[in-house]
Amino acid sequence: MIRNLALFCASCLLGVMTITAHAQTSIPDSPDAPDLPRYHGRISVAPDAPYFVDAEGRGFLVIGQNDGVPWPGLNALIDRAAPDSTTAYVRDLRAHGITVSRVMIEYAQEPHTYLENPVGTFSPSMVQFWDDFIALAEQEGLYLLLTPYDTFWQFRNWEAYPYSAAMGGPCPTTRAWLTEQSCIDAHKARWRFIIERWGGSDAIFAWDIMNEIELWWEAPVDAIDAYITEMATYIRDLEMTLYGTTHLLTASSAVGVPEGLLGRQIYNHPALDFANTHLYMGDIGDPQNTIGAAPIMAGGVVLSRAAIRDNRPYFDSESGPINDWIVDPAFDKTYHHHMSWAHLAAGGAGSGMRWPYTNPHYLLPELRDNLLGLARFAATIDWGRFNAVNVQNKILGSRRELIDFAISDGSTAVVWLLLDTRLDETVSFADTSLTIRDVVNPGTYQVEYWDTYSGRVLLTEPLTIAGESVTLILPSVAAPLADLALIIRPSS
Repeated sequence: MIRNLALFCASCLLGVMTITAHAQTSIPDSPDAPDLPRYHGRISVAPDAPYFVDAEGRGFLVIGQNDGVPWPGLNALIDRAAPDSTTAYVRDLRAHGITVSRVMIEYAQEPHTYLENPVGTFSPSMVQFWDDFIALAEQEGLYLLLTPYDTFWQFRNWEAYPYSAAMGGPCPTTRAWLTEQSCIDAHKARWRFIIERWGGSDAIFAWDIMNEIELWWEAPVDAIDAYITEMATYIRDLEMTLYGTTHLLTASSAVGVPEGLLGRQIYNHPALDFANTHLYMGDIGDPQNTIGAAPIMAGGVVLSRAAIRDNRPYFDSESGPINDWIVDPAFDKTYHHHMSWAHLAAGGAGSGMRWPYTNPHYLLPELRDNLLGLARFAATIDWGRFNAVNVQNKILGSRRELIDFAISDGSTAVVWLLLDTRLDETVSFADTSLTIRDVVNPGTYQVEYWDTYSGRVLLTEPLTIAGESVTLILPSVAAPLADLALIIRPSS
């Protein structure tokens, strides 16, 4: 991806100076909100649903964000400068319902966060960081989606990067990264070090074999296929030899919805367990308002789910305002809120994972609050048994400014409704009807109406479905709301 380098560098420098000031936030008060679950053991793909489960079979969603070793939340752990600050930060993430942080094991913007320098010599400072951070994640119940290389910054800094032949490394050119055996063997040596040292940890949600695997190296698709196959086999064999079990594997794409041969590798490669892409498309990457990103996000999720042939999970593992960083926190909170709910209600396996593009450069407290509301809502659904499909085209609202998003497995449905304030600035669902057709089977249900920001139920009503369709009259609530979430579930 192309990032605003000037802002990015400034944010990293500012982050170093603001570690403790931004480590912890207050938890929005909502005494009647559902409790957040604690997960146990390794995460695996649910056997009969496009989501995940923990070792006890509890449904698991990827609710989270991208993080970085030199960013304000984590950099206090480098050289153990202020470890209590990082502990407070991780506890705050978990208190806001964040289940997974995606982190690059090496951050290649500056040499002090290289994992190897030169290749084959592992930095004691970085090794200690990961020893401490993985132990902290285990302690606090935070799972980690880890990728071994920061391909953006290593490409930008290639001539000075340790893997470059110019620096005595094994790769004669950037194009050799995925194709030259000397490079691949060096990758395997890094993987061996990582897996031998940290691969026994249940806090590792999954390995992302290569970040944005198609973007920087000009590798043909057949070479990408061969690389994924070879590296996935190597990783699994090594983990099985050392631990008798393996972690989940994936490979990320910079193309939001890859097609053709690349799409086959990202969505359906037999060596991978789930699919993830980076949805920077349209109004997501360049938001002009807070509304437009939501349908773009949902569209990316729907198209991605449709491309998957075996019902494996899909989620967006990196997205945000890449083209023009948002400076207004209120705008950013609403934009992020809408994207997160659209991702979940379109069938993504969680919230989607924001790349910050903020100053300081990490997930701001306002955005963590968004994820808390979503996490509280999600805690009431058994995702491990929720074999959901998108049913957005089976819902019709009575107002043209009503944008709907919905998934269902025939017995439970999740619906998210967003008022398009570009068309009408009125923020009320009063006198709005919603007709649903063939979304859930005939039977007796209850409909829960949720405040998406606080993550609490506003109202519960009985519902009987006798035929193919039923019309709901949405409730009028005291507070003005621009969005509303519904759960339709069988009566207990």
